[in-house]
Amino acid sequence: MNNNSKNAFTIVETLIAICVITIVITGVFFSKKIAKENEIKSLIMQIKKYDAALNSFTQKYHALPGDLRDTIVYGITESNTDGNGDNVISDRTQNIFQANGEITNFWMHLSKTKMLNENYDGAEDENAKIGSTFPVSKIGEKVGIIIFGAEGKTFYQVGFQFADADRLYTTDYSLKTDEAFLFDKKIDDGNPQKGRVVALGGKELNTQQNDQCIKFGEYNSDIPMPVCQLRIEAK
Repeated sequence: MNNNSKNAFTIVETLIAICVITIVITGVFFSKKIAKENEIKSLIMQIKKYDAALNSFTQKYHALPGDLRDTIVYGITESNTDGNGDNVISDRTQNIFQANGEITNFWMHLSKTKMLNENYDGAEDENAKIGSTFPVSKIGEKVGIIIFGAEGKTFYQVGFQFADADRLYTTDYSLKTDEAFLFDKKIDDGNPQKGRVVALGGKELNTQQNDQCIKFGEYNSDIPMPVCQLRIEAK
């Protein structure tokens, strides 16, 4: 075999290798993209399920879960887990600082009435946990979904981390900016500062300042790490 043939063979081998590498990289990229889209769809379906359960409960009992009076009379719980009936989900001090009262009973009432096929215990304060007291978000770094009332509306917040005897804590390290943006875009307007879905920050509920998640009024695509929480209006 002469040198020209060897060189030609080497070029063909190189081109084949480049093609194989390109195909592999493309395949990995699209696999990750599909996986991410599936996670977003899972969170969308999760929120829709909670909306449906919330609507079914309010239609039957004419009150919000957690906020309902006469829970023993209705046979929801054996001990009193009544809310105050003001149509606002709050803690036992009528604020949104602590993991107790209506904020934890909301999920337990949905569970006890079989509006949700999930089990939540209504545990309070330091006993309130992700998975047993609050739902686990379908995307994110094992963060919980918490509910509260504000501005005459009811909101979910993806970002619950843990609670102690004094207060509940949320974390910005919940969703990546691309996850937050895709979710927002699919069920709202993609704008982190207005609409049904709003980006939040901080260690307490409903804090709208988040300089890492938001940049120049948009989701900050420059940061690949989880830096976002989301507030989602219940429908």
